[in-house]
Amino acid sequence: MNTREIVIWAHSECRSTMALFREVKRLSGVPVTIALWKHGNDDDVRMSRETCGQPAGQYADLGLVPVGEDFEKGMSLLAKHRGPGSVHVFCVYQNSPVWRKLVLNAKDLGSRVVVYAEAPCEMCTGVKALAKRLYYRFILPFKVRKVAKAADLFLNQSGVKGVGRLLRLGWAKEKIVPFGYASEVGMIFTQRRITAPCGWTRPVVKRPSRAERVPRGAEPGSCLHVLHTGVESKYRDVGTLRCAADLLRKRGIDVEVKYTGGKVDAANLPGLYAWADVFVACGLCEPWGMRVNDAIHAGLPVIVSDGMGAKWLVEQFGCGCVYRHRDVHELADVLERMAKDADFTARIKSGVKAAHEAWKPEKRAKDFLEIIER
Repeated sequence: MNTREIVIWAHSECRSTMALFREVKRLSGVPVTIALWKHGNDDDVRMSRETCGQPAGQYADLGLVPVGEDFEKGMSLLAKHRGPGSVHVFCVYQNSPVWRKLVLNAKDLGSRVVVYAEAPCEMCTGVKALAKRLYYRFILPFKVRKVAKAADLFLNQSGVKGVGRLLRLGWAKEKIVPFGYASEVGMIFTQRRITAPCGWTRPVVKRPSRAERVPRGAEPGSCLHVLHTGVESKYRDVGTLRCAADLLRKRGIDVEVKYTGGKVDAANLPGLYAWADVFVACGLCEPWGMRVNDAIHAGLPVIVSDGMGAKWLVEQFGCGCVYRHRDVHELADVLERMAKDADFTARIKSGVKAAHEAWKPEKRAKDFLEIIER
């Protein structure tokens, strides 16, 4: 197929995808239009900025077109970009009946349709999680099955996670392609670890010389510096990390953990990444986990639970370890090995560098463009 234009119907101005779309626009060689579902001062957009350290207006250069739930505005955009050679990539379909109609209309107008979205995932615990599981099994399939039939491909933002649920929604197995998130590279990849005292509110950042920039990792016998970023909600399961750190101290392992909590000041993040030896993400049920990409781009080994879609990235490149969610002892064992086994840490560091190169937005944009040409 010869693509003559691409229209991306994005969820919001979130850097989990916007850096990728910027590179798609730069590399595609054809006109690229980016429409938005969530925009402006929407609560979801504001929360994304606050928890990820994302400044407002970061992607204003992309010429974003707000559409929201305005069906007429969406149809007007479809009318301008229609027919053979037009590729429409929709990042929203589960949560919006309006955008589901737009998907079907794009197909009826002769355009190629690709869905790039997460697999269903609770991102909560308890009764709410049970209610969502029932909704995904018994109600959502009837809402989205026409979209699943009309679309040519489903690029899974959750990696290989949730494929069974996608099949139950009506997606054909041959249409599902694992993809994940591709956030921008905002940190120096190979910074030397900073040993000076560094509180997360006022980090000390030392710029290493080119000769000093070496992949980082824990040094056997030293204090193991562990970083956790993001909101400390129940489904993020921060308690498992706290318990694992306590267990390590009982074993005689010197460990210090920093938690950023909710809002993040982007200016503080470089100092945190430079301070840390390893990044830990304990999510119980997360579609991906963009903070894992951030840590890899900052040169950190990552330890993630098997409840996160980003485990696919970690397993692909051996840039860290995957442990069973809620398993305090398994997490503690991995951290202890990081603190004691120099060869193990060295192997992981080489994987971090490979993952960093392969998951830069520029590289993922090339993968994206190759996939939608199938």
